[in-house]
This record gives sequence, C-alpha cells and structure tokens, in this order.
Amino acid sequence: MQGMLVFIVSLVIVMIVLKIMGSQLSIVHFVLLGSLGPILSEVLRKNYSIEKTITYSVAAMVMLGFFFLLYYSLSAGKAPWHFIEAYIVTMVQANIDSYARLGTSPEQLELIRNNAVQISKVLTKLMPSFFLVGMAFFVWLNILIAKLLFKRKGMWYPDFGNLSIWKIPDKVIWLVIVAGASILIPLGLIRILSINIVIILLFAYLMQGLSIISFFFEKKKLPWFLRAIGYFLIFVQQLLLVLVIGLGLIDVWVNFRKLDKVK
Repeated sequence: MQGMLVFIVSLVIVMIVLKIMGSQLSIVHFVLLGSLGPILSEVLRKNYSIEKTITYSVAAMVMLGFFFLLYYSLSAGKAPWHFIEAYIVTMVQANIDSYARLGTSPEQLELIRNNAVQISKVLTKLMPSFFLVGMAFFVWLNILIAKLLFKRKGMWYPDFGNLSIWKIPDKVIWLVIVAGASILIPLGLIRILSINIVIILLFAYLMQGLSIISFFFEKKKLPWFLRAIGYFLIFVQQLLLVLVIGLGLIDVWVNFRKLDKVK
C-alpha cells in the first residue's frame, strides 16, 4: 500500500509539472512505466528464477499496455493498430525535426523525409518485438538496480544466482536459424512474424553476451568504474552491441566460460 501511495503521488506531481510546462507528453507513458514498481515488487516476493521474474513482469506490463490501447481504441471507435501507426508517424516526424536541429545535411534530411511513410510502416509492423524487447530491458535494469539498493539497506532480495554464468539452452539456436530462414519466404505475414521473432531472440542472446562480458570482468577483477565504462561503450556503440550479440550466439559452440568446469 505504501508503494502504491508513492506511485499515485508521483503521478499527480508529474501531471502538475506537465500541465505547467505545457508538455504534449501523455500521462499514460508514466502510468505504464511507473506501474512496474508495484508489479515487480509482487513478482519478486514469489522468489522466481530470473527468467520467470522478467517474463511475468513483462507479461503484466504488456497486459496493462493492451488495456490502455483497447480503451483508447473503443473510445475513439478506431482499430488499435491505427493508434500505433499514428504514434509512430508522430515519433518519426519528431526525430526528423531533431535531426534538422542537430545540423544533419539537407540531402540526408530529404532522403529521410521522402521515406518517412515507408519507415513508419516498417516500424509499425516491428512494434510488437520492439515493445517486448524494450520492456524486458527496462525490467532487467530495474532488477539489477533494485538489488543494489536492497542489499545496501540490508533488505531481503531474491537470490538469482551468479548471472555471469547465465546461458540460453543450446537448442534455442535452432529457433533462430528457422526464424532467420523464414524471412526469405516471399509471404508478407510470415516474413514480418519471422523478423519479430528474430529481434526478440537476438535480444536474448545480447543478454547472454553481456553475461559473458560480466564473467570475464569478474574473472579479471576489474574495478566497478572500468566495468561501467565498458557497459556504457557497448550500449552507445552499435558495432560493439552487434559484437556482443554475436558473442552470445557463437557461445553455443565455443563455450567461452567453460561452464562445465565453472559449475
């Protein structure tokens, strides 16, 4: 109840600030993201594994997001995907305006503007995987940060074990191969479904790649600030991010951490 009270008071403060600033941001975004606090607190009480904790939390967030989408859809008498498409079109236009302010060359801006409709359509079709991956990453960050705060206060927190040796079952790689090959099938629905599945699976292997990085950081006993710099570079440099995903994928065959010996 105290957590819910903090959540509600925070929303009221945000609503007041948004109104004073005349911001166009919707309070729904804050409701959806802020609701993870009460949701995650209840899931953590169950002392599940890290996989179940993330899955159940993301599932609850998806259900809540679907509820908001359905509510606005019924209120406006429009199909849910029309709201998603309109939202993405707005975001693409906002990004184009941002690029213009950052001094992007006129040729590049013109190229983006000419393809804005196609970009919006593609992003709309990939929205399911982007939403799931974004929520999973958001939940994962909250779990890691909460652990630090809880331990500092001497409070109980679920023991997820040594996450630096976390690994996806090897047989999942076949799902990546099948989904990747299905992208080549010249059927729109199958291709879009396959791309969404591949994006979700690649995120999972990104997590495995990060666990490998964490394993070697611990093995080399690197100080926390060097680890922080390393993780920061991974997420700001796209090439490093791709390399970490590749690290997670080829770990199926290479077994970088020699987990049979570690365990």
